[in-house]
Amino acid sequence: MSDPIDIKTKKIIPKAQAESFDRSLVLENLYDNLLSHYDTWGSFQQSWTNKAYKTFKDFDKYILMMYLVRNYWQGLADKFTYLSKDEFYDLENIVIDKINLINISNELNIPKETIRRKVNELQESGILAREGKSIIFNKRGMNYQKPDSTIDLLSTFISKKSNLLQGNTWFGASFSKEEVKNFINKYFTIIWLRFFKLQIPFLIRHRNTFQDLETWIVWGNIALNQQAQMNKARDKDLLFENVNRDNYYSNMAHTKVARGINASSIADISQIPRATVIRKLKWLMKNDIIKKNKNLEYQLKPSGKIHSLISKNTVINQEAVSDFLTDVFDYMKNSNFKL
Repeated sequence: MSDPIDIKTKKIIPKAQAESFDRSLVLENLYDNLLSHYDTWGSFQQSWTNKAYKTFKDFDKYILMMYLVRNYWQGLADKFTYLSKDEFYDLENIVIDKINLINISNELNIPKETIRRKVNELQESGILAREGKSIIFNKRGMNYQKPDSTIDLLSTFISKKSNLLQGNTWFGASFSKEEVKNFINKYFTIIWLRFFKLQIPFLIRHRNTFQDLETWIVWGNIALNQQAQMNKARDKDLLFENVNRDNYYSNMAHTKVARGINASSIADISQIPRATVIRKLKWLMKNDIIKKNKNLEYQLKPSGKIHSLISKNTVINQEAVSDFLTDVFDYMKNSNFKL
């Protein structure tokens, strides 16, 4: 049988592209470009979380909203339908049925009473309304979490990953940022459902590890500074040739850095109040996760109480990123969803 033909472009599609990509091949390619991959991933997550905190000032509230909207999009997917970004945000409201606070609490690992309190706060703010066991997001509530800037960030990230993969015969051509952005906008609820399925467990893992997400963000700014120093050192130190997914965090924590990052800089970057940043830094110091140098700058500590858990999360996170990218590229190359 001959290879299938794309009727839009009249180009032959290789057989490998007519089927789903092998997830292990995508993961392998990410790890073959480990340092640059972690650099782009870390930068994306930092920008995304900073924007989320600036908007909500409360990550428990934000992750609750993500959960609720994800369930609505899952309902669309279960009916084999989808909405573009414009179509979704043109809706007057969305209704999420059969809300169960215990189920939300169990999945998000947030106490039931905290969930109840956050729902009440969102209701008092006019973001949502409750009718029996249903929650209704009105136009204001929907626009409150409109992800224009995140779509731009994610499109850049996905495009960069496609550039890494384009040299492989099984992958084919890469995608420009605009191509990715246009695809997301057209098939918005499909892609954003998949994005939330990546991000919600990601946030839960870090919340469980660092006690809350604000502490994780403070740690993340220190880690990204250390990662940047590590990337500068890799060209000078042959030892970095042996960096792999299992020892990546350990190598980063052991990297000797000339400068750390101070509390004021972390507050400026993250939008978290400086007083809160100071409290989170104290917790991180108490748990031997970071250290402070003579310039009152913070750096990662090579060992600590949760060092192994952070390393484990690093591996789990990248496997999840690989799965997400595989699904997105399958949608863009191997499905009936076309621009």
